[in-house]
Amino acid sequence: MELRHFRYFIAVAEELHFARAAARLNIAAPTLSHQIRSLESILGARLFTRKTKTAVVLTPAGKRFLDEARATLKQADHAARVVRRAARGEVGNLAIGYLFSASCSGVLSSAIRDFRTAHPEVSFQLRKLEPFTIYVAMADGAIDVAFTCAAERYPAGLGGIAIERWPLFLAISEGHRLATRKQISVDALGDEEFVSTSGSTEISLWGKIAKTVSPRIVARADDIGSMLALVSAGIGIGIVPAVLARLAIPGLVFRKLTGVAQRAEVVLLHRRNEDAPVVKAFIQQMRTGARGI
Repeated sequence: MELRHFRYFIAVAEELHFARAAARLNIAAPTLSHQIRSLESILGARLFTRKTKTAVVLTPAGKRFLDEARATLKQADHAARVVRRAARGEVGNLAIGYLFSASCSGVLSSAIRDFRTAHPEVSFQLRKLEPFTIYVAMADGAIDVAFTCAAERYPAGLGGIAIERWPLFLAISEGHRLATRKQISVDALGDEEFVSTSGSTEISLWGKIAKTVSPRIVARADDIGSMLALVSAGIGIGIVPAVLARLAIPGLVFRKLTGVAQRAEVVLLHRRNEDAPVVKAFIQQMRTGARGI
């Protein structure tokens, strides 16, 4: 049984006349008659009783089948629309990985809000990750894109679109000797001890700073929250993007770092050969919005 059988049957059932139904379907009346006989043979039931050579009435089985045929065609049309919309990236699911700083800045929420305006039927799954685990999640297919820190070089098959750039701040415990200053020059950090997170974060945040200061890393934390807790405890000082300076953490102050042109850069990490329409549409939106960066 094919969808055309349903369409042929519905036309005859609504017209109750083979000639008129054939004209409506733009096929020959004998062809339509043959298709209806074929459908009845498949179903093992009579659907019509003839009144004249071309006029018919529905049998009880035909009346019941009419409701089912209409529902079947409606579902088939719906399925076709869904597939076409999915092919245009209008429906689907988008799994997004992100760094904590991206959620604090609003770049993540604004990207989702803008995308939902044009694609209201797309659903989102969010995963807060650390820089290294983001690359693992991309490789495993656990996420489709990610808002993460820029890298000098990305793993094969991945690329980054620059979204935002933030000045650098120092995270310092309230009792630290530098805490009383409004701004702190990179030249004043020569004797300081630092708390850091992942190696990739060190590279992205400290690339140019290291040319002036050789930071002494005394502790490393698994995530930014743990790093700030260690700094607040007086273990060392930390370097963070300006967006995190908004946080209110007891025992901790943030001071702008001067004397260095380095900025923290957040990028949209994506697969270069991405073929999922909804993911491609999101990447294109972010690329279009980032042209001025």
